[in-house]
Amino acid sequence: MKNLAHRNIPVTIIGGGIHGISIALRLLREIPTTEIAIVDRHPLPLTAWQRKTERQGMTFLRSPAVHHIAPDALGIVEYAQRHNRGDELAPPYSQPATRLFWDFCNDVLKEIAKHQDYYQFDVATLRWDKGAGQYPFRLISTDTVGFRSRCVILAIGSDDCCYVPLEFIPWQQRWPERVVHASRFSVEPNHREGQVFHALPTEKEPIAIVGAGLTAGTLARSLSERGHEVILIARRQLKKEQFDFPPRWLGPKALAEFASEPDFQQRYETVQQVRGEGSITPDIAEALREAPRVTIYTHTCVRNITEEPGQTLCLHLESSGALSKRAYRTNVSCVILATGYQFNLRRYPFLAELIAQHEVPLVCGLPKIDANLQLLPVANLFGTGTIAQLQLGPAAGNIAGASLAYERLRKKILPQFILNRPDAERAP
Repeated sequence: MKNLAHRNIPVTIIGGGIHGISIALRLLREIPTTEIAIVDRHPLPLTAWQRKTERQGMTFLRSPAVHHIAPDALGIVEYAQRHNRGDELAPPYSQPATRLFWDFCNDVLKEIAKHQDYYQFDVATLRWDKGAGQYPFRLISTDTVGFRSRCVILAIGSDDCCYVPLEFIPWQQRWPERVVHASRFSVEPNHREGQVFHALPTEKEPIAIVGAGLTAGTLARSLSERGHEVILIARRQLKKEQFDFPPRWLGPKALAEFASEPDFQQRYETVQQVRGEGSITPDIAEALREAPRVTIYTHTCVRNITEEPGQTLCLHLESSGALSKRAYRTNVSCVILATGYQFNLRRYPFLAELIAQHEVPLVCGLPKIDANLQLLPVANLFGTGTIAQLQLGPAAGNIAGASLAYERLRKKILPQFILNRPDAERAP
């Protein structure tokens, strides 16, 4: 593999997940003569996303087949037809089976491999030297390797921004292997990855899951299928929706109305209202209804957690019915917090110096980017995924958001690189 040290790279994409790879594929097809570097802490593209689906036991994606990493909308459908795998596209919107999706991705990733544009490079520092000529960005890795770039696209996800409700923090600190965020839990007993935990199948007490979204529902179904007793605890009634936001938010009318709002704080609040506190798909709802080992407590809060003999945890619950409140207890082996993520750009150490030095304006942790997804005042620093939420609305972080992001990015990036580039020069 080529080395990045001391080189000048025209376009650098930080993040090798769904958005980073999607943007890279589109750029490579439009400006194949321009060198691109996709940098990520993992050795292979899409590693974090694939591990996440495996840990949850996800069998089908929520997104319809037209939303995937490649520019051609029908790519995964045609791939399924070529390989006689049409039965892995679920009705009503041809949602792809997880295995089909990853096989398709691996096929598409051959294009990235051909260009040799992917690098395992854990960014420790990102600097912008405004007067440093054509390559003002300096990227330094955790092992002090550095290179320069003309343009940087942040395609980082929310994995480093796990949300743990305040009341659970002391309980998590006391029992770090028993009260865990869903991002650090796997339904597979032989899963070994850093600080990822698994409830052993020999444990007699049920597993508690706190949350009302798709992650909570998927984990409950997956654990039940693997023989575990599960208690699903939600503060409200489970909401059943096919998608996690209304499809109209992918259309020009809704996006134009969103962009016409001058107050970025109001834009943030609109996104929160549209996405809500999560929902489950109809197929997961049906699976939970039929699951013999899943008990669902809605309108219920965890008021306290204490420890019983044998490392068993006792949950002190309070349910709020229509006419009265009820307090009761139940013993569990562990608590999984399927409480989502709360994105905040400040939580990424490699961006801290840049944000502070150049006073990048944030609203609730999200940058106030311009219409081209540029994090002004830093020129040629762009964002996609959740970072672009204040411009692209509720769909920004989803797979479909990558296409929306690219249409904005290309208007600013392509004019700079559409001509044949000179050979990459050595950095000073």
